[in-house]
Amino acid sequence: MRTRLSSGLVTVCLLSLSSTHAFGQTTSEARKSYDAAIQEAKRSFLKCDVDAMAGVTDDYTGVNPAGRVTKGRAAELQGDRELCAANTITAWDATTTDFHSSGSLAWAAGTLKMTLKSKATGKVETQEGRYLATYVRQPNNKWLQQYFMMAPMAPEKK
Repeated sequence: MRTRLSSGLVTVCLLSLSSTHAFGQTTSEARKSYDAAIQEAKRSFLKCDVDAMAGVTDDYTGVNPAGRVTKGRAAELQGDRELCAANTITAWDATTTDFHSSGSLAWAAGTLKMTLKSKATGKVETQEGRYLATYVRQPNNKWLQQYFMMAPMAPEKK
């Protein structure tokens, strides 16, 4: 199975520096939008709704835990189609540990965990790691992911 934790969360992140207004949206409003978008991303991944999974800009860049780089929305859509054709996503959870926004830019960091079941073999695989994502607000006030990077979780020390 291909390692793919990419746009999933990453379908929404907003930056919060203070509670001052940033182009008409306060930090708390930005965080509310981000949290709602994360819940929508979870629903999209569990349904394997490829168009909703790829909430990214046309100039998007994603780096998965194996170091594979995806450039552009079209490539992200293709990767998500391949992921969903080969697997059923049985769990998808994101925990945001850092979140900041300023104007039309935002970033979030945290952990992401996704469980996949191969349609061909029935094998279950869990992928998890730490992520960092940046977002840009569009003229319609929708936040799209512009950059996503995932690093594998460090092995537990014994």
